[in-house]
Amino acid sequence: MAGHSIIATRFLVISDTHNLEFGDTADTSQPLQLPTPKVDVLLHCGDLTQVGGVSSFKKALKMLASIDAELKLVIPGNHDLELDKPYWEAQCDHNGTPEDLEDYDLAMKAMTGPLADEAGVNFMSEGTHLFTLKSGAVFTIYVSPYTPAFCDWAFAYEHNKDRFNGPQQAAYGVTSIATNPMPDGVDIVMTHGPPKGILDWCPQGNVVCDNLLQAVRRVNR
Repeated sequence: MAGHSIIATRFLVISDTHNLEFGDTADTSQPLQLPTPKVDVLLHCGDLTQVGGVSSFKKALKMLASIDAELKLVIPGNHDLELDKPYWEAQCDHNGTPEDLEDYDLAMKAMTGPLADEAGVNFMSEGTHLFTLKSGAVFTIYVSPYTPAFCDWAFAYEHNKDRFNGPQQAAYGVTSIATNPMPDGVDIVMTHGPPKGILDWCPQGNVVCDNLLQAVRRVNR
């Protein structure tokens, strides 16, 4: 049986840029500087902004337009407030105005409309996607912006809820709420938060997701 050919493919993975703008003078406090290396695929794993804001999403697109990549895949993070529709509607019901409610549509228009097209950005919904590059390289990628609930930010789920494994795969005592469970055999997993124990340490300990770790182990067998 013939094996699959291997095509070298360069990825640049970034996240938590939080309103980063590339200026004329390099800000040496920022680890991400121009010129960035030319890559085949850019993955931005969320937190484009500090606290949302339509103008901030537009600035983020301008920043992403400066990065040289054939394919640019972007998900939101918990700081990208308006992009989580149920969260934003609930916030507006408690604290906002009808005009604030419109910011969801304006933010989505920015991230999926002409500005995003000009920046070469593909704004990704939760689930599994297939891409083919000009080189002929093909890969599947599972993406999710959701992270365990923390301080009433967006894209949150409770710690005893599992977004990544189906009912037959969820751990004992955990309820699967997965509408797009992570499939076996996926090539790349792109999430805003890491699996538990992988770059998730803070003074409070390891803070991110057991269920995501279980899913990654399952698909990596």
